[in-house]
Amino acid sequence: MTNKDLIDAAKGSISCDLNLTTCSLIDLLRGEIRRGVTVSVKGGYVVGIDDGLRAERTIDLHGLYLAPGLIDSHVHIESSMLSPMEYARIVSPRGTTTVIADPHEIANVLGYDGMRYMLAASENLPVEVNFMIPSCVPATGFDTAGATLHASDMYPFLREPRVLGLGEVMNYPGVLAKDPGLLDKIALFRNAGKPVDGHAPALSAGSLSAYIAAGIGSDHECTTPEEALEKVAKGMYVMLREGSTARDLGNLLPAVNARNASRFLICSDDRHPNDLVDEGHMDHALRLLLSGGVDPIDAFRIACMNPAQWFGIPDLGVVAPGYRADFVVFESLERFEAKSVFKAGVLVAEDGVLLAEPREARPMVRDSVNIKWLTGDDFRISALGNRIRVIGAMPGSIVTESLVVDALVENGLCVADTARDIVKIFVIERHTGSGNIGKGFIRGLGLKRGAIGGTVSHDSHNMIVAGVDDRSIFKAARHLNKMKGGLVFTVGDEVILDLPLPVAGLMSDRDAAFVAGRLRAFEETFEREGLTNRTPLMTLSFMALPVIPRLKITDRGLIDVERFVPVSLFAD
Repeated sequence: MTNKDLIDAAKGSISCDLNLTTCSLIDLLRGEIRRGVTVSVKGGYVVGIDDGLRAERTIDLHGLYLAPGLIDSHVHIESSMLSPMEYARIVSPRGTTTVIADPHEIANVLGYDGMRYMLAASENLPVEVNFMIPSCVPATGFDTAGATLHASDMYPFLREPRVLGLGEVMNYPGVLAKDPGLLDKIALFRNAGKPVDGHAPALSAGSLSAYIAAGIGSDHECTTPEEALEKVAKGMYVMLREGSTARDLGNLLPAVNARNASRFLICSDDRHPNDLVDEGHMDHALRLLLSGGVDPIDAFRIACMNPAQWFGIPDLGVVAPGYRADFVVFESLERFEAKSVFKAGVLVAEDGVLLAEPREARPMVRDSVNIKWLTGDDFRISALGNRIRVIGAMPGSIVTESLVVDALVENGLCVADTARDIVKIFVIERHTGSGNIGKGFIRGLGLKRGAIGGTVSHDSHNMIVAGVDDRSIFKAARHLNKMKGGLVFTVGDEVILDLPLPVAGLMSDRDAAFVAGRLRAFEETFEREGLTNRTPLMTLSFMALPVIPRLKITDRGLIDVERFVPVSLFAD
């Protein structure tokens, strides 16, 4: 399709492909809902609005609402544990037509090859997958990642049309310290005129200004309205995050009003498949906006138009001539639910069902679980003091407490104390076989017996295991190695339940129904076990993230994130 064809169709010289008639158009440019509108499409683009054009096919919407397709402005597809195709199979029928993916997870495991895998695996899907190049591989110098991406490694990706900019700059202390390698990455993308995403939880005042002045223009880590408003006032786009663990959108709604709505986006960041199936994707976030009192026009600007503007996609985000014909059709503003979804003018989903099976690319990736030989003794913690630092996991948050408590000591060893909900936690380096094992304790998982573990542990995705006894912990680690990655719950020598994730130790090679089913089985098992934490594996996956306050653990030990320094397990 050429521009000449679009011009001829718009002039009425040739037929359009499709007319959508009697629409209630969500017009984000005029800022109103227009009734009885006809939208004309040619070659995947809108070519006319109420221009009396003829078309090969007409669909009468009978007054249903027509809006631009929804955009997820920041997502790690790997966190769904699904391949890009299976991910698209779930989110497309819900009205999502575009996602801005940051393949930070797989890049920390496989580096350049991981980026290439995601680009190849996301082609020709009913959801357009655009990418931000991960800025922090590794995320910090406090853990061992599977790869390193320098500015020179990123340069070839600038030629990729689906690469839009630089992904979340998580190492904000590095920015403030003027780390040369980090500043080189920012400069590479700024000089190319591409956006740079941020990640700056609780950063404020002069430090926030310095971070923004370095060239970073967005943030998805706000947890309070005050934080969001400060970042907006200093020029940032703020992404209202509604993930599986971090559910911040509702808390941030008081910051959104008609005067500043142009500076907000919505994103999911990390969202598990059972939440995608049960609650939704961007449709769920949009429902929260609408039910939270945000004006419908502003809500759709946040969900559609604003992300297109921030990411520099000039033909996306509104319904107007010259823009892509990505639409969602729905019945009610009070209870938004996608009825029909169009991608590039083609009906791809209807009534929650994907209409055509995508052709999945299956690029190969190498095995990614490479741990040094383990023995049971590796999980003993000698009592070198009486007071220990404990990670305090908090419900619904990836921020943790930094606790100091009396250790429970038996035969010269620090052991779990289920009466206080304190169990052992280990991070085992899995990329280079170095033998690094970070050892600590965590409160808040609710485990009363056995061990849980996984190779999903943000951001370097080393093996992480927590448990009550060394036998269960040892079995969990060995089973994760045997599966080439995944999730597991063990009791003694018995594997109670597992979910293999052989693609980089992060994603399944099975369909979405299998993955969601196994995750539900984990939830049911943990409920039977009487765990107070309903999602302990998800909580565990964020405990090795040394850029989120306050106390975290990596394969090199405990990290005081607020001071950004390693600390001893023993606080004596």
